[in-house]
Amino acid sequence: MRRNQFVLDAEVLDIGPLRRTPAGVETVALRLRHFSSQHQGDGEMDAELTIDASAFGPHAKPLSEVDKGQTIAVKGFLTRRSHASDIPVFIINEFKTP
Repeated sequence: MRRNQFVLDAEVLDIGPLRRTPAGVETVALRLRHFSSQHQGDGEMDAELTIDASAFGPHAKPLSEVDKGQTIAVKGFLTRRSHASDIPVFIINEFKTP
């Protein structure tokens, strides 16, 4: 099994400074919040989450210029924060601002 795709409309809660990895690749870290109503069985349920996200390369600089509180549509994949941690982080490969 190889599928790992995550699509989310989210509010930007926090955004870090534009940085460079040790390899010289631009990166930015964000904290995103999502809230929606989703179909669950025969009814509806509220879906809410806060997740840490990162973007690298060509997406880092434009995302670093997004304002806190702004809603963005993001697409990417989930992975663990580091080799020593199972905490998820969302890696953004695409984004749009409404």
